[in-house]
Amino acid sequence: MGIYEWLSIALICVAGATTPGPSVLVIIYINNTRGFLSGIIASLAHGLGIFIYALISIYTLSLIDKNLPSIIPFIQSMGAIFLIFFGYKMMFFKTNEKNINKNFIIPKKGTDSFFLGLTTSLINPKILIFFTSIFSQFINNDFNDYNKVGIGLLAGIIDTVWYILVSYSVNLPKLKNYIILNQKIIFLFFGIILIIFSIYLVNMSIEYFI
Repeated sequence: MGIYEWLSIALICVAGATTPGPSVLVIIYINNTRGFLSGIIASLAHGLGIFIYALISIYTLSLIDKNLPSIIPFIQSMGAIFLIFFGYKMMFFKTNEKNINKNFIIPKKGTDSFFLGLTTSLINPKILIFFTSIFSQFINNDFNDYNKVGIGLLAGIIDTVWYILVSYSVNLPKLKNYIILNQKIIFLFFGIILIIFSIYLVNMSIEYFI
């Protein structure tokens, strides 16, 4: 894999990690109720869950590529279309924190920060679909075990770093407010980049069927 492939995967993983969802609420909840250290532990656990999902996606795709290679272009096409939809959702993201906070309730006992962070990532099947969409674009004969583990680690590290930053921002009101005020611009930027990249991937996939 070249530097282009690594940078492309990293950029998409950043876009995926920064997209708001239940995980952000869990990390904020842990920070507010159990402290910054617990937030870091939960962030590390969440990153571990992402790493596990990434490896599952990569090795499953590699197995399909080895035994049913003709299916890979179809998976790539569907994955690229999913990424375009994901980019569109990012571009037109609207906050609705009141409804989210009202409907999302986290148990206050019976689990520790690490387990809560890990299960939050593992119970979300959209993560598996997201990674399958990404990694299907880079599957080839040179995709060795070092590449697979490296990509899994990259996804896990990006996720962990992001949620540690979220934990840190919760304890710094000025930084938190700055992110909230500029989140539409941030999501618009990542959404546009993701759509442009995904359209390029769709064109590559179409060439296979022509």
